[in-house]
Formats: sequence, structure tokens, C-alpha cells
Amino acid sequence: MTEHVNYHNTVEILKDHGITLEDIAEITYRLQTKFLSGLDREISLASVKRVLQKREVQHVVWVALELDRLTEENRIKEPLRGVIKEDFGLFGVDELLGNAIASTFGSIGFTGYGYVDNIKPGIIGKIDKLGKTKENVTTTFADDIVGGIAAAAGSRLA
Repeated sequence: MTEHVNYHNTVEILKDHGITLEDIAEITYRLQTKFLSGLDREISLASVKRVLQKREVQHVVWVALELDRLTEENRIKEPLRGVIKEDFGLFGVDELLGNAIASTFGSIGFTGYGYVDNIKPGIIGKIDKLGKTKENVTTTFADDIVGGIAAAAGSRLA
């Protein structure tokens, strides 16, 4: 492999999926603004960037988005393809990956992740809706990794 997973290509793969760091930082800001006086979007963005510098997070992002892509291309065998494509509620692997990211800066990330996974603020809701309404688009893992990154960035700030 000539190119290893790193911060820069992780940011690029997120962009390829329509996800910007500013979108994630907005969720982090909403999560923590009532608890941290002086918090602004720039500080939230810096925290998101710090989360994405962790190799463990990069690996989860790459695996998660690759599973979505392979599902879109029908390159995963049934019954797993159908479970991922329909974002089957009892599947839970997508939430496990979101929580894996969320916990990288402490256990408070679990709480933040659970919250954003339920209310689906900002880009998370857009991604989730896209995967449920567009025939050839799979976002089962994408929304959960965004939630995990936002929650980890919030946990880091807390």
C-alpha cells in the first residue's frame, strides 16, 4: 500500500461523502455550548481536527465508509448487504463504530453519542435521510461516525 491512512486522506474521504469538518464542529458546538462558556465554533473545529488526528479514529472512519461504499456497489454478500442497506435497527455494528470513536476522549463521549444518534442534528440527520430516501446511496455507517466524531470532540472539550 503506497498511501497509509492519515489525517489528510481521512478528511478527504469524509469530503467525498459530503461531510465537512465544519459540519461536524457545528454538532460539537451545539453539544457543549451550554456547558462551556466562551466556546465558539473555531474551538469546536479545532477539537474535531484533534479527534481526526488519532490513528484509531482514522481507521474506524475508513472501515465504516468503505462498508457503506461496498454496500452501494452491491459488493457485499447477502444477507449482510440487505441489513446494511436498510440500516436494520437491530444490526448495531454501525452504533458500535460510532461509540468506538466517541469514547476516544473519555466516557462522556458515550452520552454525547447516544444523544446525537437519537436526535440526529445537522449533517447527521441529512446523511441519515439521504440513505433512507435515495435508492443507490448507503449511509448506514456515515451518520454514526459523524456522531462519534462530534461526541468525541465534545468529550475532549468537556
